[in-house]
Amino acid sequence: MPKLVVPAVKNAFSQGYLGVDIFFVISGFIIPYSLVGKNHRVVGFFTYLKKRVMRINPPAYVTLLLVLGQGFFIDKFIKKTSFYTKDLSLGQLVHNLLFTIPFTNYKWLNGVFWTLTIEFQFYLFIGLLFNILFCRNVLWFVVLYVLMGLAQFVPALSAAEFFHYSTLFALGGVALLWQQRRVPAWVCVAGLALFGGLAMWQLSLYAALVGVGTAVAINTIKVSIPGFSFLGKISYSLYLLHGLIGSTAEFALIKLLPPTSDARKMLLTVVCLGLAIAGAYVFYLVVEKPFMRLAAQNRR
Repeated sequence: MPKLVVPAVKNAFSQGYLGVDIFFVISGFIIPYSLVGKNHRVVGFFTYLKKRVMRINPPAYVTLLLVLGQGFFIDKFIKKTSFYTKDLSLGQLVHNLLFTIPFTNYKWLNGVFWTLTIEFQFYLFIGLLFNILFCRNVLWFVVLYVLMGLAQFVPALSAAEFFHYSTLFALGGVALLWQQRRVPAWVCVAGLALFGGLAMWQLSLYAALVGVGTAVAINTIKVSIPGFSFLGKISYSLYLLHGLIGSTAEFALIKLLPPTSDARKMLLTVVCLGLAIAGAYVFYLVVEKPFMRLAAQNRR
């Protein structure tokens, strides 16, 4: 929301991008956790992947339609000449639907989708290698995740961004080994140190600290805060919609209350955030939750 930027507030939240790193660590824990005790085998890979697709893709596709609708509306009724959708092609649309934009020269239609392509690469990794990672000697876990981190330097694999963030997923895996008591405590500490160090080398010091902190928090924080639990429940919907709702709300609200001061900008930002949360909750009930139930029926 460029018209509502307050420098002091922007600086205060300048590390907000680390939320993506937190998400990857949590995913590194929760996806293999969902397979523990279910006798998962590679022969059941497509059943496992089907559940992930049913859970993740339909809500993403609905938001893609909404983003395209917003773009066409802006081009037709607000901009004098087409801008947002003038270069739209079938190829770009297909690669957005398949989350394969990093392997092309196209651009994302919904910018937040870049994390979904990494997430799906992780789904493939876990679906194929779960038993080696979590059902054998922990050395296999260490070796495979270290190799995944090094794979980012292979030119042919550089576009597959999962390898660049793999140490964060590994930290989530260490949290799972800890939670399942698969290895002694000292091995978990060593794993946090190893993959935390690799995350610092691979990403940044902040990413490493947040990654290790998230892995520890998964197994040590046992409180439930209702407001945070609610946000967690609608977090995927909020992730998909916040940019769309925020930009739309900004456009409408500045007509009613011009952002002539920092106080007004902050007030309008809070209103936009509230609208995004409300919209995400409706989206969760109407779109996301039905597909969650459908995916749950798959029982794997």
